[in-house]
Amino acid sequence: MRSRHRFSHRLGWNLFGVACLAASLFPLYAEELTVERIYGEPNLTGTTLRSARLSPDGSRVSYLKAKPDDSQRFDLWEYDIAGKQDRLLVDSDSLVPGQEILSDEEKARRERKRLFASGIVEYFWAEDGKSLLFPLNGDLYLYDLDSTPDRALRRLTQTEIFETDPRFSPGGNFVSFIRAQDLFVINLESGEERQLTADGEGPIKNGMAEFVAQEEMDRFTGYWWSEDESAIAFTRVDESPVPVEQRYEILADSFRVFDQRYPAAGTENVRIQVGVVTLANGKIQWIDIGMNPDIYIARVKWLPDNRRIAIQRESRDQKRLDLLIAEVRNGSSKVVLTERSDHWINLNDDLRFLEKTDRFIWGSERSGFKHLYLYRNDGKLLGPLTGGDWVLFKMQGVDEEKGQIYFTANKDSVLETHLYRADLAPDDPGKAERITAGAGIHGILLSDDSRFYIDAFSSPDIPPRVSLHSIDGKRIVFLNENRLDGTHPFYPYLADRTGPEFGAIQAGDGQDIYYRLYKPANLEAGKKYPVIIDVYGGPRAQRLRRSWPSRNGYWHQIMARKGYVVFSLDNRGSGNRGVAFEKPLYRQMGKV
Repeated sequence: MRSRHRFSHRLGWNLFGVACLAASLFPLYAEELTVERIYGEPNLTGTTLRSARLSPDGSRVSYLKAKPDDSQRFDLWEYDIAGKQDRLLVDSDSLVPGQEILSDEEKARRERKRLFASGIVEYFWAEDGKSLLFPLNGDLYLYDLDSTPDRALRRLTQTEIFETDPRFSPGGNFVSFIRAQDLFVINLESGEERQLTADGEGPIKNGMAEFVAQEEMDRFTGYWWSEDESAIAFTRVDESPVPVEQRYEILADSFRVFDQRYPAAGTENVRIQVGVVTLANGKIQWIDIGMNPDIYIARVKWLPDNRRIAIQRESRDQKRLDLLIAEVRNGSSKVVLTERSDHWINLNDDLRFLEKTDRFIWGSERSGFKHLYLYRNDGKLLGPLTGGDWVLFKMQGVDEEKGQIYFTANKDSVLETHLYRADLAPDDPGKAERITAGAGIHGILLSDDSRFYIDAFSSPDIPPRVSLHSIDGKRIVFLNENRLDGTHPFYPYLADRTGPEFGAIQAGDGQDIYYRLYKPANLEAGKKYPVIIDVYGGPRAQRLRRSWPSRNGYWHQIMARKGYVVFSLDNRGSGNRGVAFEKPLYRQMGKV
């Protein structure tokens, strides 16, 4: 009897312990989720960390972290890898308490970059890993990591005119920026400020990306440093052919109307030039970009020799993309590669000139899916580096010593994103090794030496979390674990949470059309329910992914709790499915 008593006593305590554990992981009763709560504070997604970056020397991770009481105002932080400790570097309120005053140009630039936040919203590392640069309220600041905290911050500009698009030169000796539509540099050692262009005024803009480049081509800058810091390539834009339209800004307590040059379909575009200014003497060499003025400059990049620049020139109908290699000394150029499409060309940032060989890597959809190709610098194709019926999202890095490339792709699932590794040789383009674990979306940032990566991960059941990993996939540390426990903002609503259900409908041609359903709990067979259909429709965007929901997803959960079925799908024309899936949208938007 004594033995049985001890056993039942032990069993009772075990059951009690399981109940306590379950209660700690899952609330017994849920609060009602409301629209007001979705948009309230703290953010239901949990602690927010963005723009995490490894320092160039690999010693620390910098990031922007939201204030506890304001999920849209960010400060600058760092995590010391060796010391395993994070610390606040710059409190944005200490420099600019309250709301910032932004110029109209900066408001438009942030809108096109989708930077809907305040405080410190972007920053840049010096190449030596010793200092950070960031803009705030129209001025530029430098943070010196080698100085004591009370002496680390240095203000570089203090003007009434807004400074935009700042960055370090590759060697860290200069800071460049745009002021009043002209290009400037500051010598960090002497403090001397120099103006490199002088005719920026009215419709003339130097070193700035025009509206179409920002909104439609994901190009948010108009200037590029050479690696040896001797020169800067830049665009000169003349917007005078573009008609002036009115833009409306509706705020909570006001309404404003702005004049804006807007290139509507069928109307004239800007006139654009590409020049290279030499820092030593201020001389500008204009580059031959062809006789046709009605073109787009999609991308510009320096070659490792600092004597040539690569220019991607796109036709007005966006069906032809030329890669030009130009000589800086005399401005001459030649086409070394041309891409063509019968609908449109999707631009990418996957052009990489190799340092140790006379070769470059190029991203293309010519196979029907975006993949990487190896070329000689004279334009001779050596072969594909990746291949298959899946989409490569972005080349994350190249390790020339080991002969490997790293990239993110949806190779294992259309609904997921993972980090992969492949050989830097066109021997077996179908071979790729997956590095990341965990079904979901992995946003990756690789270190310059390819030894570490930062992983911003989420899934339908795991809120966004950020961690540091070695290149073999092993996690070193959570930078922001964001555990869904009793302290998490979403925890009070967890018991009644409605999770998404994913599936696919097979179309007549055999392709899968993926969908997502939010269904009411305790669905009754045979009963009809009202349905909300929520789709985007393309082009390019992919709405259905195995990730933690956005605020829109929280609204889906509210409607499911109210007895609605919420149905979404990525129809023809949606992104990341390949050319055959996307191109039926061509001149058929809203029909396919």
